[in-house]
Amino acid sequence: MINQMAQASPVAPRTIRVLWLDGVRGISILWIAYFHLFLTYANKRYPWGLDKHYFASFVAKCAPESAVETLGCIAKGIFVAFSQFGFHAVGVFVVMSGFGLTYSLAKTGDPEAGWSGWYRARVLRLFPMYWVAHVIYLVSPFQARLEPLDYRFVLSFLGDRVYPPEIIHYFNAALWYFGLILGLYLLFPLLFRLLQKIGPAWFLILCGFETLASRYLLLSVIPMVGYYLQGASFLGRLWEFALGMVIGMQFRRRPAAVESFLFDRSTLLAGIVIYTLGLYSYGSLLTYTATDALIGTGLFVILAHVARAFGKLGRTEAAIAYVGSYSYGLYLIHQPYVIYFGARVRTLSIPVFLVFACVLITILTLVAMPLERYVNQITNRLLGPGAKSIAPQPQIS
Repeated sequence: MINQMAQASPVAPRTIRVLWLDGVRGISILWIAYFHLFLTYANKRYPWGLDKHYFASFVAKCAPESAVETLGCIAKGIFVAFSQFGFHAVGVFVVMSGFGLTYSLAKTGDPEAGWSGWYRARVLRLFPMYWVAHVIYLVSPFQARLEPLDYRFVLSFLGDRVYPPEIIHYFNAALWYFGLILGLYLLFPLLFRLLQKIGPAWFLILCGFETLASRYLLLSVIPMVGYYLQGASFLGRLWEFALGMVIGMQFRRRPAAVESFLFDRSTLLAGIVIYTLGLYSYGSLLTYTATDALIGTGLFVILAHVARAFGKLGRTEAAIAYVGSYSYGLYLIHQPYVIYFGARVRTLSIPVFLVFACVLITILTLVAMPLERYVNQITNRLLGPGAKSIAPQPQIS
């Protein structure tokens, strides 16, 4: 991949449309919101899609009485597994975060206002909407309140989603991602300089080795709370972020070459294979060291192709890309709502539940997007520019 990109001749600077970038984020956030809703609705009534002999267990529980019913059970099992795998899209967000940060700097090689200004912009982008999500939780009805308000809420409001361990999934479990991305942002200047100095190939090798080594240590040598392995410790998710950084730098320099490679059929096939290996890597502690790297890498490629395919649907592509542009707000606020409503619709059939899910997630999306936009505008007005999107907008130059 790196060699093919390096050999391609640079294209002239121009304004281009890359709706698939925000389309990937839009698909990811909608899948994550649906996953949290489905998980609550299902309430463990179905086998877990990552368990061994999943389809055999699912069909046995389904108890079909004919070949046609067996096929129907298998189809239902595929649908349930798809619904259960929505959490994998978080890895795609990690890739896109590395992409967006690096893309914005790759043109000049340095932040316009220095690294202090860069950090200020990141704080203005991350914290205001994060604080608003906390306030909404305090005052809004129809939210799941599974834990009491205590000192952890204050720590969370201040930005701590890492320690103590019981704060990682406190009151709004989706906020664990905030702790992950904050750690990666703190490390980003060092990573960016390292990428500039040693080049993309060695950078990926080094970050890949660090990711596997740190995950192995957390799994087998100094076992810790599983949440740290999944992402509360950013070192275990470094590969996905580093991959996004490399793609972002290459896309800034040679967008046509990157798109030509990424959207080749052989790349899609490779992405499917890598993602499948990621699914099977859950089988043992040793292979689990590579799980998130495989899942994030393979699924990014797959969703990029899916987002690109939406280009044939006209307004649908633009709508999903717009959702992706403002996915941060939806990510921060959705989970307490979908848990609340998901627990109240468990008696619905799957077809009726799907209609309900589309309506609920659409409402949450239509509320979260303008809310995030207004929070960014108010932040800019009061504190100056800084609330820029983490990933590039659909139109870039």
